[in-house]
Amino acid sequence: MKRQLKVGLCGRMFPPAREALAAAERAEALGWDFINYPDQLSGAHPTGLLQVPVADTDPTAPTGMYSDVWYGSFEMCAATAALTREIDIMLAVVDPLRRSPALMAQEMATLQHLSGGRMTFALESGEAKQFEPYGETRTKPIGKLEESIRVFKALWESGGKPISRPSEFWPLTNAVFPIPQFNGRNPELLIVGGAKRLLELAGAQCDGWLTFLPGGVMDDVGLLADTISVVKAAAAMAGRDPDDLRFVAQVFASIGETDDQAWEMARRPPVGWLGVIGASIAGSDAWKKWGYDHPFGDFNWAKDMDINKVTAMQASQLVERVPDEILDHACVWGSPARVAARLQSFVEAGITEISLFNFAASADPQHALKWHGLASEIRTRLGVTPLALDEHAAVSSATT
Repeated sequence: MKRQLKVGLCGRMFPPAREALAAAERAEALGWDFINYPDQLSGAHPTGLLQVPVADTDPTAPTGMYSDVWYGSFEMCAATAALTREIDIMLAVVDPLRRSPALMAQEMATLQHLSGGRMTFALESGEAKQFEPYGETRTKPIGKLEESIRVFKALWESGGKPISRPSEFWPLTNAVFPIPQFNGRNPELLIVGGAKRLLELAGAQCDGWLTFLPGGVMDDVGLLADTISVVKAAAAMAGRDPDDLRFVAQVFASIGETDDQAWEMARRPPVGWLGVIGASIAGSDAWKKWGYDHPFGDFNWAKDMDINKVTAMQASQLVERVPDEILDHACVWGSPARVAARLQSFVEAGITEISLFNFAASADPQHALKWHGLASEIRTRLGVTPLALDEHAAVSSATT
Protein backbone atom coordinates (compact mmCIF):
# COMPACT_ATOMS: atom_id res chain seq x y z
CA MET A 1 0.00 0.00 0.00
CA LYS A 2 1.35 3.42 -0.96
CA ARG A 3 2.30 5.59 2.00
CA GLN A 4 0.60 8.94 2.51
CA LEU A 5 3.17 11.70 2.04
CA LYS A 6 4.21 13.45 5.26
CA VAL A 7 5.73 16.91 5.47
CA GLY A 8 7.54 18.10 8.60
CA LEU A 9 10.05 20.73 9.59
CA CYS A 10 13.33 21.23 11.40
CA GLY A 11 12.66 22.05 15.05
CA ARG A 12 13.94 25.03 17.02
CA MET A 13 17.04 24.15 19.08
CA PHE A 14 18.35 27.51 20.26
CA PRO A 15 17.69 29.83 23.25
CA PRO A 16 15.64 31.00 24.96
CA ALA A 17 14.55 27.52 26.07
CA ARG A 18 10.99 28.60 26.89
CA GLU A 19 10.50 29.78 23.31
CA ALA A 20 12.06 26.62 21.88
CA LEU A 21 9.52 24.56 23.82
CA ALA A 22 6.65 26.79 22.72
CA ALA A 23 7.77 26.35 19.12
CA ALA A 24 7.35 22.58 19.42
CA GLU A 25 3.83 22.97 20.76
CA ARG A 26 2.95 25.39 17.96
CA ALA A 27 4.33 23.02 15.33
CA GLU A 28 1.83 20.41 16.49
CA ALA A 29 -1.03 22.90 16.69
CA LEU A 30 -0.30 24.11 13.15
CA GLY A 31 -0.57 20.56 11.84
CA TRP A 32 2.98 19.68 10.81
CA ASP A 33 3.26 15.90 10.45
CA PHE A 34 6.57 15.64 12.28
CA ILE A 35 9.29 17.72 13.88
CA ASN A 36 12.95 16.95 13.21
CA TYR A 37 15.81 17.65 15.66
CA PRO A 38 19.35 17.26 14.25
CA ASP A 39 22.13 16.17 16.62
CA GLN A 40 25.02 18.65 16.44
CA LEU A 41 27.84 20.09 18.51
CA SER A 42 28.83 22.39 15.67
CA GLY A 43 26.57 22.99 12.71
CA ALA A 44 27.17 23.11 9.00
CA HIS A 45 27.72 26.89 8.95
CA PRO A 46 30.74 28.78 10.31
CA THR A 47 29.95 30.63 13.53
CA GLY A 48 28.52 34.07 12.83
CA LEU A 49 27.21 33.35 9.33
CA LEU A 50 23.62 32.65 10.41
CA GLN A 51 21.09 35.13 11.67
CA VAL A 52 18.71 33.95 14.39
CA PRO A 53 15.84 32.72 12.19
CA VAL A 54 12.83 34.15 14.02
CA ALA A 55 11.27 37.59 13.88
CA ASP A 56 11.24 39.65 17.08
CA THR A 57 7.47 40.04 16.77
CA ASP A 58 6.87 36.27 16.82
CA PRO A 59 9.76 34.59 18.67
CA THR A 60 8.04 31.25 19.29
CA ALA A 61 7.35 30.59 15.60
CA PRO A 62 8.67 27.20 14.42
CA THR A 63 10.47 28.42 11.29
CA GLY A 64 12.21 25.24 10.18
CA MET A 65 15.72 26.59 10.68
CA TYR A 66 18.51 26.62 13.24
CA SER A 67 21.11 29.05 14.57
CA ASP A 68 24.72 28.85 15.74
CA VAL A 69 23.59 27.48 19.12
CA TRP A 70 22.52 23.84 19.46
CA TYR A 71 20.59 22.46 22.40
CA GLY A 72 20.93 18.70 22.94
CA SER A 73 18.87 16.69 20.50
CA PHE A 74 17.84 13.96 22.94
CA GLU A 75 16.78 16.60 25.45
CA MET A 76 14.72 18.49 22.87
CA CYS A 77 13.02 15.26 21.81
CA ALA A 78 12.23 14.46 25.46
CA ALA A 79 10.71 17.89 26.04
CA THR A 80 8.69 17.68 22.84
CA ALA A 81 7.49 14.18 23.75
CA ALA A 82 6.18 15.53 27.05
CA LEU A 83 4.57 18.67 25.61
CA THR A 84 2.85 17.17 22.55
CA ARG A 85 0.47 14.29 21.91
CA GLU A 86 0.32 13.50 18.18
CA ILE A 87 3.15 14.99 16.14
CA ASP A 88 5.81 12.47 15.15
CA ILE A 89 9.30 13.19 16.49
CA MET A 90 12.46 12.52 14.50
CA LEU A 91 16.03 12.73 15.81
CA ALA A 92 17.87 13.16 12.55
CA VAL A 93 20.67 12.87 12.05
CA VAL A 94 22.66 11.28 14.91
CA ASP A 95 25.73 9.07 14.92
CA PRO A 96 26.03 6.17 17.41
CA LEU A 97 29.83 6.41 17.57
CA ARG A 98 30.26 9.16 20.16
CA ARG A 99 27.89 7.53 22.64
CA SER A 100 28.02 4.00 24.02
CA PRO A 101 25.36 1.92 22.21
CA ALA A 102 24.03 0.55 25.51
CA LEU A 103 23.54 4.06 26.91
CA MET A 104 22.08 5.25 23.63
CA ALA A 105 19.69 2.25 23.59
CA GLN A 106 18.45 3.34 27.01
CA GLU A 107 17.97 6.95 25.87
CA MET A 108 16.15 5.87 22.71
CA ALA A 109 13.88 3.43 24.55
CA THR A 110 13.09 6.12 27.13
CA LEU A 111 12.09 8.56 24.39
CA GLN A 112 9.93 5.89 22.78
CA HIS A 113 8.01 5.53 26.05
CA LEU A 114 7.81 9.28 26.75
CA SER A 115 6.44 9.95 23.27
CA GLY A 116 3.99 7.06 23.20
CA GLY A 117 5.80 5.38 20.32
CA ARG A 118 6.30 8.46 18.12
CA MET A 119 10.12 8.33 17.83
CA THR A 120 12.31 7.83 14.77
CA PHE A 121 16.13 7.94 14.81
CA ALA A 122 18.16 8.50 11.64
CA LEU A 123 21.64 7.03 12.08
CA GLU A 124 24.82 7.94 10.22
CA SER A 125 28.50 6.99 10.48
CA GLY A 126 29.48 10.44 11.77
CA GLU A 127 31.14 13.63 10.53
CA ALA A 128 34.71 14.70 11.20
CA LYS A 129 33.54 18.08 12.52
CA GLN A 130 31.87 16.36 15.49
CA PHE A 131 34.91 14.26 16.42
CA GLU A 132 38.47 15.61 16.40
CA PRO A 133 37.65 19.14 17.68
CA TYR A 134 36.07 17.51 20.75
CA GLY A 135 38.66 14.83 21.47
CA GLU A 136 36.84 11.99 19.72
CA THR A 137 38.30 9.58 17.17
CA ARG A 138 36.36 8.49 14.11
CA THR A 139 37.63 4.99 13.24
CA LYS A 140 35.85 2.16 11.38
CA PRO A 141 32.70 4.30 11.23
CA ILE A 142 30.52 2.05 9.07
CA GLY A 143 31.47 -1.08 10.99
CA LYS A 144 30.63 0.65 14.26
CA LEU A 145 27.33 1.89 12.86
CA GLU A 146 26.35 -1.63 11.86
CA GLU A 147 27.37 -3.09 15.21
CA SER A 148 25.58 -0.41 17.21
CA ILE A 149 22.30 -1.41 15.56
CA ARG A 150 22.91 -5.04 16.54
CA VAL A 151 23.54 -3.93 20.13
CA PHE A 152 20.39 -1.77 20.17
CA LYS A 153 18.21 -4.63 19.00
CA ALA A 154 19.85 -7.22 21.26
CA LEU A 155 19.11 -5.05 24.30
CA TRP A 156 15.65 -3.90 23.25
CA GLU A 157 14.55 -7.46 22.49
CA SER A 158 16.18 -9.12 25.52
CA GLY A 159 12.99 -9.12 27.59
CA GLY A 160 14.94 -7.95 30.61
CA LYS A 161 16.99 -11.14 30.77
CA PRO A 162 20.81 -10.99 31.04
CA ILE A 163 22.42 -11.03 27.61
CA SER A 164 25.97 -11.80 26.51
CA ARG A 165 27.29 -11.45 22.99
CA PRO A 166 30.73 -11.01 21.44
CA SER A 167 31.58 -7.82 19.57
CA GLU A 168 34.67 -6.24 18.07
CA PHE A 169 33.64 -2.94 19.61
CA TRP A 170 31.07 -3.39 22.40
CA PRO A 171 30.86 -6.94 23.84
CA LEU A 172 28.03 -7.54 26.29
CA THR A 173 28.53 -9.74 29.35
CA ASN A 174 25.44 -10.54 31.40
CA ALA A 175 24.06 -7.13 30.44
CA VAL A 176 20.57 -6.43 31.74
CA PHE A 177 18.25 -4.04 29.91
CA PRO A 178 15.03 -3.77 31.93
CA ILE A 179 13.11 -1.23 29.80
CA PRO A 180 10.40 -3.16 27.92
CA GLN A 181 9.53 -2.48 24.32
CA PHE A 182 6.75 0.09 24.00
CA ASN A 183 3.67 -1.80 22.74
CA GLY A 184 6.02 -4.55 21.55
CA ARG A 185 7.84 -2.25 19.10
CA ASN A 186 11.36 -0.88 18.87
CA PRO A 187 11.96 2.78 18.02
CA GLU A 188 12.10 3.17 14.25
CA LEU A 189 15.56 3.42 12.68
CA LEU A 190 16.58 5.04 9.40
CA ILE A 191 20.03 4.86 7.81
CA VAL A 192 21.78 7.86 6.28
CA GLY A 193 24.44 7.50 3.59
CA GLY A 194 24.91 6.43 -0.01
CA ALA A 195 27.41 3.57 0.26
CA LYS A 196 26.00 0.24 -0.97
CA ARG A 197 26.76 -1.32 2.40
CA LEU A 198 24.65 1.30 4.16
CA LEU A 199 21.79 1.06 1.67
CA GLU A 200 21.63 -2.69 2.18
CA LEU A 201 21.69 -2.18 5.95
CA ALA A 202 18.74 0.23 5.63
CA GLY A 203 16.68 -2.33 3.73
CA ALA A 204 17.66 -5.48 5.59
CA GLN A 205 17.67 -4.31 9.21
CA CYS A 206 16.09 -0.86 9.53
CA ASP A 207 12.86 0.94 8.76
CA GLY A 208 14.10 2.98 5.84
CA TRP A 209 16.59 5.51 4.54
CA LEU A 210 17.13 9.26 4.89
CA THR A 211 19.04 11.60 2.61
CA PHE A 212 19.66 15.31 2.09
CA LEU A 213 18.17 16.77 -1.07
CA PRO A 214 18.93 17.93 -3.61
CA GLY A 215 22.69 17.67 -2.98
CA GLY A 216 22.72 14.24 -1.36
CA VAL A 217 22.20 12.57 -4.74
CA MET A 218 23.95 15.32 -6.71
CA ASP A 219 20.52 16.65 -7.73
CA ASP A 220 19.87 13.57 -9.84
CA VAL A 221 16.30 12.29 -9.50
CA GLY A 222 17.20 9.19 -11.49
CA LEU A 223 19.98 8.40 -9.02
CA LEU A 224 17.51 8.96 -6.17
CA ALA A 225 15.08 6.45 -7.65
CA ASP A 226 17.86 3.93 -8.26
CA THR A 227 19.13 4.30 -4.69
CA ILE A 228 15.67 3.73 -3.26
CA SER A 229 15.42 0.62 -5.44
CA VAL A 230 18.64 -0.74 -3.91
CA VAL A 231 17.21 -0.31 -0.42
CA LYS A 232 13.96 -2.01 -1.41
CA ALA A 233 15.81 -4.90 -3.06
CA ALA A 234 17.81 -5.44 0.13
CA ALA A 235 14.56 -5.57 2.09
CA ALA A 236 13.09 -8.14 -0.28
CA MET A 237 16.24 -10.27 -0.05
CA ALA A 238 15.87 -10.23 3.74
CA GLY A 239 12.27 -11.41 3.50
CA ARG A 240 10.79 -8.03 4.35
CA ASP A 241 8.08 -6.07 2.55
CA PRO A 242 9.76 -3.16 0.68
CA ASP A 243 6.52 -1.18 0.80
CA ASP A 244 6.80 -0.99 4.59
CA LEU A 245 9.96 1.10 4.33
CA ARG A 246 10.16 4.87 4.80
CA PHE A 247 12.19 7.18 2.56
CA VAL A 248 12.84 10.58 4.10
CA ALA A 249 14.32 13.69 2.48
CA GLN A 250 15.71 16.57 4.48
CA VAL A 251 15.28 19.35 1.92
CA PHE A 252 17.46 22.46 1.91
CA ALA A 253 15.16 25.24 0.72
CA SER A 254 14.83 28.99 0.14
CA ILE A 255 11.13 29.68 -0.27
CA GLY A 256 9.77 33.09 -1.22
CA GLU A 257 6.58 34.69 -2.42
CA THR A 258 8.07 34.80 -5.92
CA ASP A 259 10.88 32.97 -7.66
CA ASP A 260 12.91 36.17 -7.86
CA GLN A 261 12.62 36.83 -4.13
CA ALA A 262 13.58 33.25 -3.26
CA TRP A 263 16.64 33.39 -5.52
CA GLU A 264 17.73 36.74 -4.11
CA MET A 265 17.67 35.24 -0.62
CA ALA A 266 19.42 32.12 -1.87
CA ARG A 267 22.37 34.21 -3.01
CA ARG A 268 22.86 35.66 0.49
CA PRO A 269 25.61 34.01 2.57
CA PRO A 270 23.45 31.94 4.98
CA VAL A 271 21.76 30.19 2.05
CA GLY A 272 24.51 30.51 -0.54
CA TRP A 273 26.81 28.54 1.76
CA LEU A 274 24.77 25.51 0.65
CA GLY A 275 26.56 25.82 -2.67
CA VAL A 276 29.83 25.17 -0.86
CA ILE A 277 28.60 22.34 1.36
CA GLY A 278 25.18 21.21 0.18
CA ALA A 279 26.28 20.00 -3.21
CA SER A 280 29.35 18.45 -1.66
CA ILE A 281 27.75 15.89 0.64
CA ALA A 282 28.46 13.54 -2.24
CA GLY A 283 32.00 14.96 -2.39
CA SER A 284 33.78 17.27 -4.79
CA ASP A 285 32.62 14.90 -7.52
CA ALA A 286 29.33 16.84 -7.44
CA TRP A 287 31.06 20.02 -8.58
CA LYS A 288 33.08 18.09 -11.18
CA LYS A 289 29.86 16.61 -12.54
CA TRP A 290 28.69 20.12 -13.43
CA GLY A 291 32.05 21.23 -14.80
CA TYR A 292 33.56 23.06 -11.82
CA ASP A 293 36.37 22.54 -9.31
CA HIS A 294 35.37 22.65 -5.67
CA PRO A 295 37.11 25.48 -3.74
CA PHE A 296 38.37 22.95 -1.17
CA GLY A 297 39.83 20.64 -3.84
CA ASP A 298 39.32 16.89 -3.48
CA PHE A 299 36.75 17.16 -0.74
CA ASN A 300 34.39 14.88 1.18
CA TRP A 301 32.08 16.53 3.70
CA ALA A 302 31.94 13.75 6.29
CA LYS A 303 35.67 13.05 6.31
CA ASP A 304 37.27 16.42 5.58
CA MET A 305 35.16 19.29 6.92
CA ASP A 306 36.28 21.11 10.07
CA ILE A 307 33.75 23.91 10.16
CA ASN A 308 35.48 25.60 13.10
CA LYS A 309 38.42 26.54 10.89
CA VAL A 310 36.30 28.69 8.56
CA THR A 311 35.33 32.21 9.61
CA ALA A 312 32.07 33.90 8.67
CA MET A 313 34.00 36.39 6.51
CA GLN A 314 35.82 33.62 4.66
CA ALA A 315 32.53 31.82 4.14
CA SER A 316 30.89 34.93 2.70
CA GLN A 317 33.78 35.33 0.27
CA LEU A 318 33.45 31.70 -0.78
CA VAL A 319 29.72 32.15 -1.36
CA GLU A 320 30.40 34.98 -3.80
CA ARG A 321 32.42 32.53 -5.91
CA VAL A 322 29.73 29.82 -6.01
CA PRO A 323 28.36 29.57 -9.57
CA ASP A 324 24.62 29.98 -9.91
CA GLU A 325 24.40 26.51 -11.44
CA ILE A 326 25.98 24.92 -8.35
CA LEU A 327 23.65 26.75 -5.97
CA ASP A 328 20.65 25.72 -8.05
CA HIS A 329 21.72 22.09 -7.66
CA ALA A 330 22.30 22.49 -3.90
CA CYS A 331 19.11 24.31 -2.87
CA VAL A 332 15.41 23.94 -3.63
CA TRP A 333 14.35 27.53 -4.19
CA GLY A 334 11.39 29.46 -5.52
CA SER A 335 7.76 30.31 -4.94
CA PRO A 336 5.48 27.61 -3.46
CA ALA A 337 4.53 26.54 -6.98
CA ARG A 338 8.14 26.08 -8.11
CA VAL A 339 9.20 24.40 -4.86
CA ALA A 340 6.22 22.03 -4.86
CA ALA A 341 6.98 20.97 -8.44
CA ARG A 342 10.56 20.15 -7.52
CA LEU A 343 9.50 18.29 -4.38
CA GLN A 344 6.97 16.33 -6.42
CA SER A 345 9.80 14.95 -8.54
CA PHE A 346 11.37 13.57 -5.33
CA VAL A 347 8.06 11.99 -4.35
CA GLU A 348 7.73 10.36 -7.76
CA ALA A 349 11.22 8.91 -7.28
CA GLY A 350 10.05 7.24 -4.06
CA ILE A 351 10.37 9.77 -1.22
CA THR A 352 7.61 9.30 1.39
CA GLU A 353 8.46 12.04 3.90
CA ILE A 354 9.87 15.54 3.47
CA SER A 355 11.52 17.55 6.22
CA LEU A 356 11.77 21.20 5.19
CA PHE A 357 14.78 23.25 6.26
CA ASN A 358 13.78 26.87 5.67
CA PHE A 359 17.13 28.59 5.09
CA ALA A 360 15.30 31.76 4.01
CA ALA A 361 14.48 32.34 7.68
CA SER A 362 18.17 32.83 8.38
CA ALA A 363 18.74 34.99 5.32
CA ASP A 364 15.92 37.29 6.50
CA PRO A 365 14.29 36.63 9.91
CA GLN A 366 11.40 38.97 9.05
CA HIS A 367 10.57 36.78 6.08
CA ALA A 368 9.98 33.94 8.53
CA LEU A 369 6.64 35.60 9.38
CA LYS A 370 5.39 34.40 6.00
CA TRP A 371 6.82 30.91 6.34
CA HIS A 372 3.72 29.02 7.42
CA GLY A 373 1.50 30.57 4.78
CA LEU A 374 4.02 29.62 2.09
CA ALA A 375 4.59 26.17 3.58
CA SER A 376 0.86 25.53 3.79
CA GLU A 377 0.50 26.26 0.07
CA ILE A 378 3.34 23.85 -0.69
CA ARG A 379 1.62 21.12 1.36
CA THR A 380 -1.64 21.73 -0.48
CA ARG A 381 0.06 21.51 -3.88
CA LEU A 382 1.60 18.18 -2.79
CA GLY A 383 -1.79 16.79 -1.80
CA VAL A 384 -1.07 17.11 1.95
CA THR A 385 -3.48 18.73 4.43
CA PRO A 386 -2.79 22.48 4.68
CA LEU A 387 -1.61 23.90 7.98
CA ALA A 388 -4.15 25.16 10.50
CA LEU A 389 -2.70 28.66 10.51
CA ASP A 390 -2.75 30.25 13.96
CA GLU A 391 -3.37 33.92 14.69
CA HIS A 392 0.24 34.96 14.01
CA ALA A 393 0.61 32.82 10.88
CA ALA A 394 -2.76 33.85 9.48
CA VAL A 395 -1.89 37.52 9.79
CA SER A 396 1.49 37.08 8.11
CA SER A 397 -0.03 34.92 5.39
CA ALA A 398 -2.62 37.60 4.65
CA THR A 399 0.18 40.00 3.81
CA THR A 400 1.55 37.80 1.01
